[in-house]
Amino acid sequence: MQTLEEPVEAPVAAVARRRPWSVFSSGPFRKLWLATMLSLFGDFFSYVAMAWLVLQLTGSSLALGTVLVIQALPRAVLMVVGGALADRLSPRLTMLGSMGLRALAVGPLALLVLTGHVQLWQVYVIAAVFGVVDAFFMPARMSILPAVVADRELEPGNALLNLTSQAAFIVGPVLGGLVIAAFGIGWAFAVDAASFAVGFLFVLWLPVAKAITGAQAGRRLGGQILDGLRYAWSDVGIRVTLIVVAVIDFAANGAYGVGLPTLAHDRYGAGAAGLGVMLGAWGLGAALGALAAGMVPPPKRFGPLLSLLCVWFGLGTVAVGLLPALTPAAIVMTISGVGTGVVNTYGLSWLQRRTLPSMQGRVMSLVMLASMGLTPVAYVLSGAVAQVNPTVLFVLAGTMATLCGLVTAASRQVRTLV
Repeated sequence: MQTLEEPVEAPVAAVARRRPWSVFSSGPFRKLWLATMLSLFGDFFSYVAMAWLVLQLTGSSLALGTVLVIQALPRAVLMVVGGALADRLSPRLTMLGSMGLRALAVGPLALLVLTGHVQLWQVYVIAAVFGVVDAFFMPARMSILPAVVADRELEPGNALLNLTSQAAFIVGPVLGGLVIAAFGIGWAFAVDAASFAVGFLFVLWLPVAKAITGAQAGRRLGGQILDGLRYAWSDVGIRVTLIVVAVIDFAANGAYGVGLPTLAHDRYGAGAAGLGVMLGAWGLGAALGALAAGMVPPPKRFGPLLSLLCVWFGLGTVAVGLLPALTPAAIVMTISGVGTGVVNTYGLSWLQRRTLPSMQGRVMSLVMLASMGLTPVAYVLSGAVAQVNPTVLFVLAGTMATLCGLVTAASRQVRTLV
């Protein structure tokens, strides 16, 4: 059985000078990073290939939307179940099952496409399978890091995982499109299946976690989910973080998911290229913020940082909605993205430290639910507002985030969170 590679404690001064890439000295982290990278790139390959396949089969945007909904619904509904299962079985076993099922699902789909026998109902089935396994994979991926690296390596580890996520977001769809253009959709799905299969092997080589024991081992899954909800709500820091995530992501998903395409098309006259510039600027800022957070030790108090970054994001969102040209808006998007990278790195590390090991999966599933659960509502409301005036949408979203930051800053309990 493989054991966790625990590095020798370094002096405080040396720790302060650590760089994010120093965490690569841990063999288990290297395997986790490779598995995460392969999973993320596989996800974006499958997204591009699935969208192109549906459009080729039907020529219908409505059919494509239906496929995306079929994938999104089980992911949202089963997220807390996935978190409870990660705590019950271990994040490693949950990731193994998720990546193995995705490889087994995509492989036959690649064969069907390559042989010209694929039908739309089969695509619906694969989309549903992806939605289910995503609900189990995502909480496990977010909760496994504390079992893989030393406590002081959480910020560098999360920084590198965040950077990898940003790289996959930018590069993954491009590579998927190039493979489709050069070899066809079937081979894109084949590459996708191979990435999940290889990622499965890297997860398999991660250290084996101890099995759950005691009272929790005899609890039913529903009881464990309720225990996780009670635990998260009873902790002021976790409760406030979940509320802030829900508010900020509701505002961000609406403004940037619906508002940015509207600005790029109507105000800037820059089309898809302009939208790409804006999203790329945001991704660049988030990558820089994550890198900085991995290099600089976290602040002693997390509460004030959380409030500050809410205001940072809110003011940046208002500015984007008011600026008349693409270039200054992209600059502001980069600056706002820095705050996102910082809070994603420090915030996730803070949550991982604060949460009991036996509750990691459930708390992370609640974070994901808070982030994604209200997205459909945000899209509908934002579409209605943007139809009337996109500037109003950005002002409302930015004001919501700013008020969230000011309200949390006014709370003594939040200001003293460490």
